[in-house]
Amino acid sequence: MSLVGTSAAVALDVTAVALLGWTTWLAVQSRDRPSAAPFIAILAILTILGSLSVLAELPGTSAVPLLPAVVDLGQFGVAIIVPGVWVVYALSYTGRGTGLTRWRLAMFLVMAAPIALSALVVAVRPPTTVGEQLLASFIGTEIMLLLGLFTYGTYLLIGHGWNHARISRGQTAIVITAVAAPYLAGGMGSSDPVADGVTVGLLVSGGLFAVAVRQYPVMTGFPKADYVARTRVVEALQEAVIVLDWENHVLDANATTAELFGRPPQSMIGDPINSIVSGLEGSDLSAGATGTIPLRTTKGHRRFQFSVSAVGDAESDPGGEADPVARIVLLRDVTDRQTREQRLSVLNRVLRHNVRNELDVVLAYADRIDDEDVRDGIRDSATDLVELSSKAREAEDVMTASAGSPEPVDLAAVAREVVEQYRTAERPCEVSLSSPDELLVSSHRSVVRRVLSELVDNAITHADHSPRIEITVRSSPDGAAELVVADDGPGIPTRERKILDNGTETQLEHGSGIGLWFVNWAVTQLGGDLSFRENEPTGSVVTVRLHDTEYTSRPG
Repeated sequence: MSLVGTSAAVALDVTAVALLGWTTWLAVQSRDRPSAAPFIAILAILTILGSLSVLAELPGTSAVPLLPAVVDLGQFGVAIIVPGVWVVYALSYTGRGTGLTRWRLAMFLVMAAPIALSALVVAVRPPTTVGEQLLASFIGTEIMLLLGLFTYGTYLLIGHGWNHARISRGQTAIVITAVAAPYLAGGMGSSDPVADGVTVGLLVSGGLFAVAVRQYPVMTGFPKADYVARTRVVEALQEAVIVLDWENHVLDANATTAELFGRPPQSMIGDPINSIVSGLEGSDLSAGATGTIPLRTTKGHRRFQFSVSAVGDAESDPGGEADPVARIVLLRDVTDRQTREQRLSVLNRVLRHNVRNELDVVLAYADRIDDEDVRDGIRDSATDLVELSSKAREAEDVMTASAGSPEPVDLAAVAREVVEQYRTAERPCEVSLSSPDELLVSSHRSVVRRVLSELVDNAITHADHSPRIEITVRSSPDGAAELVVADDGPGIPTRERKILDNGTETQLEHGSGIGLWFVNWAVTQLGGDLSFRENEPTGSVVTVRLHDTEYTSRPG
């Protein structure tokens, strides 16, 4: 080739490398995306392949001993890596994961076998004729395996993306063509002495990849929903999932089942469920059955809530009208929850009954104490504890009421009742109301009234003077109904608000009572929001917002 032709060939190779390098740099800017790593690796490998092509075209390369052989070997080595990375990219993009499973490890070992055998032939140096035949055989085998690997990755992308709502067919075609172009063009060759097949393929590849990176989400990944559900979500569930046939033999099980009952899922398949799970004997496992049962597990005896669902054949019976083909048993460990509920029940009973009775005795004995200061101190403390016990009982009653079905509630009427209650009570306060004549919401009347009463009571209790309390009932522009209680007292301490925001108490950080906790719980039960802010010049403003309610209002 003439010097001009050589320069032109080098220029084309450099152009291809520059285009691929620029595209690689663009892809690196989005390296945080799920499928970015294998995609960038493909671009980088093709850029290296182009760089070796440039080196091969340089006039001085042939003059350096062994350098042409090293370049040729490098080009071959780089070229055989791409199909493997291509499969990794396809697995990642379709949500199948890139971990080394047994099947994938075996596949890559098979891919490496011809290369290892070729290296062995070179090392042993058999007679020339025999060596050439063996090398040709191994290289031919490797090419066929690489073709199969590339075909597998292409099959994954086409099968997944051709009908996926968020992946265009143009994107799939462009990416596949971009990866295949150097191989197809190189295999077909070129009669042009300047632009050989590999150079043309790299130029096409660089251009298509540039379009793909700038126009399509090629590094994001869009797993197939049902594939993720079956392989990831079910395995990640903390509940045990067991699939049974109609004779109660195991068809499949997830990892949680294996952990709970000490057997790999593969070893469970085909065995009766009762031989795996001790404690299910006599339980109804028909479709739709539910219940709570004690079971023996690797963690000891635990209580489980179980439910059984029927599984139909989606392919042969898309409408779900035929007889189910299997059943799914879901086991949810409720031991800790039941223990906590029992503990709360016992503590609540002690607080409501035993402590109250004992405090009544304390109050009776306090009357016999001659020292007035001591007697008054005992009576005040005991009375506060009795009121706390009553408040806990009321809180439980109200929270139980909120578990029922909601009903139309006139917030304006509820607010008027609360205002009237505190205006007539023997407590020093001034309560005013601003509201429409009617504001209807779908809620629980007793809970709403108790929340409003508790907020007013809290303002009175913590005031250091006769407080002024303003209650506002209104509808907000975003469709929520609001109850606002504003006072001019000392305000709600920052510590109390911080504890409510955190949702927990500790020995060092705790509130002064259960009033605001009750309000917080009740508003949460009602599906609303609770917010606090400081009033001007002093005091606090508490706002209860009830969302997603159908309401009507009449101006006052």
